[in-house]
Amino acid sequence: MRRRTLTVVTACVVLGMALLVAFAGSDVPVVLAGWWRGAFGTPYNAVQTLSYATPLVLVALGVSVALRAGMVMVGAEGQMIVGAVFATVVLHGVGPVHSLLALPLGALAGMAGGGLWSLLSGVLLLRWRVNEILSALLADYLAIELLAYLLRTALRDPGGAATPQSAPLFEEALIPRLPVPGRLHVAALVVLGIVLVALWWHHSRIAFIVDVHGQRPWLAARLGVSPASIVLSTTAVSGAAAGLAGWMQLAGVDGRLHPGISAGIGFSGLVVAVLGRNHPVGIVVAAIAFASLTTGASGVQIATGTIPASIGTVAQAVLLLAVSVAVVLTRRNVAVRRAQRKDDRAVA
Repeated sequence: MRRRTLTVVTACVVLGMALLVAFAGSDVPVVLAGWWRGAFGTPYNAVQTLSYATPLVLVALGVSVALRAGMVMVGAEGQMIVGAVFATVVLHGVGPVHSLLALPLGALAGMAGGGLWSLLSGVLLLRWRVNEILSALLADYLAIELLAYLLRTALRDPGGAATPQSAPLFEEALIPRLPVPGRLHVAALVVLGIVLVALWWHHSRIAFIVDVHGQRPWLAARLGVSPASIVLSTTAVSGAAAGLAGWMQLAGVDGRLHPGISAGIGFSGLVVAVLGRNHPVGIVVAAIAFASLTTGASGVQIATGTIPASIGTVAQAVLLLAVSVAVVLTRRNVAVRRAQRKDDRAVA
């Protein structure tokens, strides 16, 4: 996405939120002070913000790989769900084992589930030229229904529960928490390592080839780059990252599988990737800012007394809508430019 488009989107969202605050009868400085205190004002609040941001960073890093290849992957929500399902099945299948075995097993199962689910969109795009946005959205709905079915049948808690959910994971399969105030677990360190790897990859030759394919596929084809290899590899990486995030939600936050296991993180990851301009550092900053809308909302409610904490959810929804519109407009402009280049070459 071009810098000018991103700037316009950000400005529109900020202006819209300012107008919303004004209509609610509150002062913008008071709202900002409440947001800061709620998100970063105490060590506990700051850790909670980082905890919310951790899966967002992971999903966004995966989505950014596909975005650089010219594909808008909105299927991270379903890939997170399938990753969590795979991890649940594997961990309950092996039974109580040492944490040194249970944690890698859960992580690998989550990555395998998310990666395999993402290939649905990649294969449909390559074989029948099905738009990846449409196929990924359909895959999301399919994953949601599959999860609901499994939680009422094969994965239902044998102990009985009023709501559909699986049996809790055994103790050794849960991700240990860091010795800090809040709910930040050890997997945050894994995500930090993945960010460092992404920084190296961002300037690598492979990333350059992916960029060439995403921006000038005809040039990539002349250089001998296979479109199938780029599409399948980037979608698999994107899905594996989302599946790993699904395992983190399962083993680090909830402790068992339930219908809301993805918590909308998959869709939010696309927003974070776009706002971070597909750069690992930008993604980390965007994820923390996006997560602060949730944690800072409580501070806004306390500071103003008139604006409910749901303002954070509203702000995230507005961001998601704005980024979706910007992505669609950008893709349309790219398609128009490509058509013009073809016409120019035909005339020449």
